[in-house]
Amino acid sequence: MLLILSINWLETQAPALHELVLPFYWIILAVAFYLTWRWLRARSKKDRRGGDRRHTDRRDQNESPGNESPGSDS
Repeated sequence: MLLILSINWLETQAPALHELVLPFYWIILAVAFYLTWRWLRARSKKDRRGGDRRHTDRRDQNESPGNESPGSDS
């Protein structure tokens, strides 16, 4: 918001710079649309993952190498 106000102040103080600051307005507008889209997308109720890819919790499986005690030889 401060950036928009400073660009607007610059344009009112030096109207000849209108063509110079015009791209900055477009950049600010594009960033605002992008951030709004991301914000709305993050809060949508649609499940975008298409199902959980974690079939089982691997920490509970006994055949994992890290589950064996260091002293066992079996």
